[in-house]
Amino acid sequence: MAVERSGKYKITITTGIVLLTALLFAYLTGSIISFAWYEILADGFIIAACMTGLGLFIYKMDAYGMPSYVQSMIFCAGIAGIPLLIIYLYLDPAAFRVFIPIIPLRIFISVLICLIFLFLRKAGIANQTNEPHSEKPAPGPLSTKKYPDKILVRLGTGIKVIPVGDLLYIQADGDYVWLVARDGKWLKEETMKHLQETLSPTQFVRIHRSFIVNVSKISRIERYGQQQLIILTNGESIRISASGYRTLKEALGF
Repeated sequence: MAVERSGKYKITITTGIVLLTALLFAYLTGSIISFAWYEILADGFIIAACMTGLGLFIYKMDAYGMPSYVQSMIFCAGIAGIPLLIIYLYLDPAAFRVFIPIIPLRIFISVLICLIFLFLRKAGIANQTNEPHSEKPAPGPLSTKKYPDKILVRLGTGIKVIPVGDLLYIQADGDYVWLVARDGKWLKEETMKHLQETLSPTQFVRIHRSFIVNVSKISRIERYGQQQLIILTNGESIRISASGYRTLKEALGF
């Protein structure tokens, strides 16, 4: 319940910030050319919808290995371009000519929002990167911590028992995780942080903020341009973050 409340709290705060930013954006630009209040409000909601939709899209694309600079370009171009296109379709030609002088200002604000988004995102990644190092159990012969050999997942009125050794990888999905094995995948209400603390750190390594992999299921590691990818025994590939690559090297001893 604590995890659920925390997740809802974060969603509420994020939604409020996005909406406030979008409405301020619309007001600053719309008031210059004397947009009606309902037009400013509509513009603000359009910008907020673009920010939300594009944010969710690049979050998903990040898990599939889309480079960060491409994500940033899509986010910035979308915020600047989509509302402009809608305004162009809404206004008559004479009214749009009045709107044209503030287009550079809107593009500038869009770039500024994108830079702030990038900064906050990198700060969040840095915090997540530092977590595993501070929470690793102290090694040594006195350690008696035992790690589970199975994970239980509720399926309707029954319970699925998944042997930990059968897992290929674990993928984050909000306040849930996907437990992926060769014979299927199951959704469980759990956090990546908790699983990272629960599972054996020598067997399961967090290679990306969205992925924990079973190192015994890694077939090979390959480099494509600036990206490092692991290829699993079932043929799937997963991108490795820079910090995840260092952690994986330590776990595999190379």
